[in-house]
Amino acid sequence: MKYPLLVFLGMLTASFAHASDTLLVSMAKNRFAKGDSIEFTCSIPGWAAKKLSTATLNVWIEDIQRNRRWKFRYPMLEGEVSASLAVGDKIPDGQYAVNFLVQRGFFRMTGELINPEKQDSLVNYMMIVKNKKGSYFDNARIARDGSFKLKSTLFEDSAYFVFSPAKKVKDNYLQVHIETPLDSVFVPVASATRFITVGKTVNPDEMTVVKDTAAYLFSAEEPVDKTLLPGVVVTAKIKKRIDQYNDENAKGLFAREDAMIFDGLDDEEIARSVSVFQFLQRKVPGITVERDSVGQEYARWRNDVVELYIDEFKMDNGDHTFISPRDIAMIKVYRPPAQISPMSSAGAIAIYTKKGADLAASRNRHNFIVKGYTSMDSVWK
Repeated sequence: MKYPLLVFLGMLTASFAHASDTLLVSMAKNRFAKGDSIEFTCSIPGWAAKKLSTATLNVWIEDIQRNRRWKFRYPMLEGEVSASLAVGDKIPDGQYAVNFLVQRGFFRMTGELINPEKQDSLVNYMMIVKNKKGSYFDNARIARDGSFKLKSTLFEDSAYFVFSPAKKVKDNYLQVHIETPLDSVFVPVASATRFITVGKTVNPDEMTVVKDTAAYLFSAEEPVDKTLLPGVVVTAKIKKRIDQYNDENAKGLFAREDAMIFDGLDDEEIARSVSVFQFLQRKVPGITVERDSVGQEYARWRNDVVELYIDEFKMDNGDHTFISPRDIAMIKVYRPPAQISPMSSAGAIAIYTKKGADLAASRNRHNFIVKGYTSMDSVWK
């Protein structure tokens, strides 16, 4: 299967019982308080004979009582990985099943051009890693059927991928589908389950307690959250679509209320613009558009070059041209000093792309947010 956005893990086709003989898991303890770190080491016996010099460990934590699930994944080198997860203060007290599932290989991505032109023998792509400076550029050879493969890549959190024709064109006409084995249907080559308790005291009468680990069956189907209250109807004033999009997608410093917001969902003006910066120059007093030595547009506010973000990924000057104006859902403009990045006195422009049904209505698709690996020192929250 192919997915236009890879921000989720695919479904498994079966249930898997505890199988400690295929994967060794070492944990110092099994009871934790809020703020403690769950430190674990996983190793695969006979990894060389099993051809598992590179692998990926998925850690799926399941709340047995409430049927909730959290997902993490880590790269394994020569059959071993060590990591830690700090227990967040909002994790409910109770008993949890920690499922360790091993896949072959590291992260890699394949793709397909839906509408390849005769001249398309290569496809360019840019990768920008979340919270990291700089971009990675490369290209991939396109097969006769339109398929291509990218180099294996390791990155934490998530990355922003943009595909473009090898030859410079005014309008990016590519329509791309991408997939990764890590986010598709898979059967683990090694697995194990451990049980932990969060909280100082546990009342057996208030929760499901699994005493026999052999009785626990891991199911890949997403559990139904039992904490939801069925039949409760909530009435409220309906927000505009752009306000709902802002609430759902603007995080952290980008959620500040002092930004100017421009609607690309229900207003066609952005889509009809030659470029994002040309649109903003007409709309925002103080912003001017200039060109660098190679002809790339950049925005200046007063005497400073404006910072640029796409889907909250920091971009370089000119990177906005990879996004077609018709694929933009929202633009947020922050007056200087925006202070989105540390010690910056410049203004900032945050571009957000269309998603879901709005994305399906878009003619072409060539930019994606892809989920990567969990940090080795992360937080369970």
